[in-house]
Amino acid sequence: MFVACDFRNESDTHKLSHRKLFVISEKKDISATAKKNLSQNADTSYIEFVFRAYDLVNIKLLDSSVRVDLRYADTSNFLKLNLYDGLKNAYFNCETALRIAAAQYYLKQNHPNLTLLILDASRPQHVQQMMWDSLNMHPDLKFNYLAPPYETSLHNYGCAVDVTLLDTKTNKSLDMGSDFDFFGKLSEPIFETKFLKSGELSQQAYINRLILRKVMQRAGLNPINSEWWHFSICNKAEAVKKFKLIK
Repeated sequence: MFVACDFRNESDTHKLSHRKLFVISEKKDISATAKKNLSQNADTSYIEFVFRAYDLVNIKLLDSSVRVDLRYADTSNFLKLNLYDGLKNAYFNCETALRIAAAQYYLKQNHPNLTLLILDASRPQHVQQMMWDSLNMHPDLKFNYLAPPYETSLHNYGCAVDVTLLDTKTNKSLDMGSDFDFFGKLSEPIFETKFLKSGELSQQAYINRLILRKVMQRAGLNPINSEWWHFSICNKAEAVKKFKLIK
């Protein structure tokens, strides 16, 4: 099956189209490989069943080479809470998924040993509420790093991705100068020049950030000033008009 966005009626929100696609390949085991990839990434999380009502796309169905390690699917996150019930796959609205697949293609063109590693994808609003309630932080800082549930996040519309780069030879993430979800200025692209001069951000980490931003922006995914890992396809007003809020 080929998954594509349906733009026949621009007044409607984007919906999935499933069309038959015949692929000619010299590899005789392509079907077996595909089945193996799908079985290894089978989801049992209740979140996956929530996503089924929102026409979301599993990025692995567009490009199986994209790596996924959702940090809120276990306790390896700043809250130390498993908020996604062990979710294994990254889901997005169709337009976002296609752009992420394009970014992976652009990355592989110039850096064949690197891959996108997705750290967070679509996030239901009820999980956003759980995160907000669980984050014990001064209100001034809290609003800087986490959207309150009543304002919603672009993740709640399937329009945003948190992503880094992984070296497939070593199976290790590249140095980005700070950890994912680091609450400090070192994680903010707007301060990169300052920290590069002071030595707090290494030249290699800076280069790695530039590689990530270049391929993401080429694919139409926009960065923000406060988090090197966050990219989205539109602003909040556009998301509200075009896509469903994932509750």
